[in-house]
Amino acid sequence: MLPSFLGKAPARRVRALRTWPCLIFGAAVLSLQACEAQARLGDTQAQCEMRYGASAAGIVGNDEKPLLAGAKEAAYNFQGWRIRVAFVNGAAIREEYAKIPDAAGLKPLSDAELQAVLAAEKGAYMWREAKPRLGNAGLNALKTALEGRTWERSDRATAKFKLNLVLVIETHDAELVEKKLAKDPSKADPAAGAVLPKF
Repeated sequence: MLPSFLGKAPARRVRALRTWPCLIFGAAVLSLQACEAQARLGDTQAQCEMRYGASAAGIVGNDEKPLLAGAKEAAYNFQGWRIRVAFVNGAAIREEYAKIPDAAGLKPLSDAELQAVLAAEKGAYMWREAKPRLGNAGLNALKTALEGRTWERSDRATAKFKLNLVLVIETHDAELVEKKLAKDPSKADPAAGAVLPKF
């Protein structure tokens, strides 16, 4: 007598059991591709242009500071958003998300928009919001209002939401790279900064 879980067609069940490894492998490949499609930090300029289109001139004001001094920077106009990306050694290490400003200035980001960007930047990692620990709800609210909300990804990348207007996402070593570039500008990307004529 056959066990009840095999039923009347054991050969069909055995074939189904043989296909499970293929299905599991296929699901793993698809999940890896989904993670790759969502990873933004570390992307090359070509990957950013595939995602957002060609970089747009004139959407960063002349009075705005560079996103990362000494780095190659590109800005993209994507579906009403301005996305600035700083590249060092060909990889994105700092990104800034904001809505395209109008005559009144930058537009605030809703919580749903903020969460959508964080979800897209998550990749294979998880975000955890850092909460202030001052012991007083009023002081915590004041600290959040002044410094903005922050998140840390499980690979130690950070996201900072400033004034409800701009979300800056960077690798864990972006500030260290920025300091090194400030000390030794010769290590900056050759395309960064203004091109001077040869006198």
